[in-house]
Amino acid sequence: MTAGGPTVEVLGTEECHRLLREGGVGRVAFPGKESPVLRPVNFLLVEPRLIIRTGEGMILEAGRRGLPASFEIDGVDPLEHTGWSVVATGRLQEVPEGWSDNSLPLRAWASGVKDRFVALELHNVSGVRIPSGRGNR
Repeated sequence: MTAGGPTVEVLGTEECHRLLREGGVGRVAFPGKESPVLRPVNFLLVEPRLIIRTGEGMILEAGRRGLPASFEIDGVDPLEHTGWSVVATGRLQEVPEGWSDNSLPLRAWASGVKDRFVALELHNVSGVRIPSGRGNR
């Protein structure tokens, strides 16, 4: 904690998993040829993995290569100056072609063919929350 700033609360593993279970849109980062690659993705937690819907391209190739990756989601309330962030690390893994579970609420957001899935094995999950900063303005 910095003088006059909000206290950062470390989130427990169960709270991090609860926030991941809500699904939505996050960002996946993995090594690229010349610099790290960072992409927004929609995802779903199917423990012990995050499932990412994608198509042919860099994310699928990273899964085929089993690259290490980080994944981040967050939530903020700019009026209340509160927020939280969850980061997961692990290795990407291509999910076999033809795998699909239509009961999963994981639909493509972007246009184009997005009929492939990549999983991120959750090796480490951590998170923080910044509580209300109203008293720190």
